[in-house]
Amino acid sequence: MEHILKMEGPVYHFLTRTVELFVLNILFIVCSIPIFTMGASITALYSVTLKMVRNEDSGIYSVFIQAFKQNFKQSTVILSLLLIVGIVLFMDYSLLKSYNGNFAFLIILSLFFFSFLYLLIVIMIFPYVARFKDTTKDAFKNVLKMAVANPYPIILVMIIAIGPVILMFLSPFFFVLMLYLNLFLGFSLVAYINSFIIRNLYAKYEE
Repeated sequence: MEHILKMEGPVYHFLTRTVELFVLNILFIVCSIPIFTMGASITALYSVTLKMVRNEDSGIYSVFIQAFKQNFKQSTVILSLLLIVGIVLFMDYSLLKSYNGNFAFLIILSLFFFSFLYLLIVIMIFPYVARFKDTTKDAFKNVLKMAVANPYPIILVMIIAIGPVILMFLSPFFFVLMLYLNLFLGFSLVAYINSFIIRNLYAKYEE
């Protein structure tokens, strides 16, 4: 019992990590408030959590701010591109409601396919930028290559990322619960859990 409660024990480690994730979550929310900075905030969030799971912790605030500044330009460009594509997809779905042609089924399938690719890139591109230094073009290309070569871990990451969002809309209770959790821990916790999977995935490509 004494070993469990020691500073190097599991209870202390759990409490310490919980506090770190709480601080990280607040940093992420505050730095995402202007909206156009959200890409850099997500990249910084994963920069910290990927270091956490690799036991490379060197200060939550300093790592987050440094990653935010270093990746701001590229992450903002990526976010802008994703927003444009998202708007186009939304317009396509809106126009589909008034389309009664013979190719409706094929159009729906193609939209679902591109929507899946879109979600995949939205979820995976910022962790990639957090870990690898590439051009924006190569970042998009390599994320898709990783997804084709490693479908199962990528799908698991997507489920963990999208699951809480889906849960929010199941009932008013879950909406309030998830809103409360996200305010204190949700974003950083999802990134932290996914970082264990992403760490193993990236290990294949790191020299």
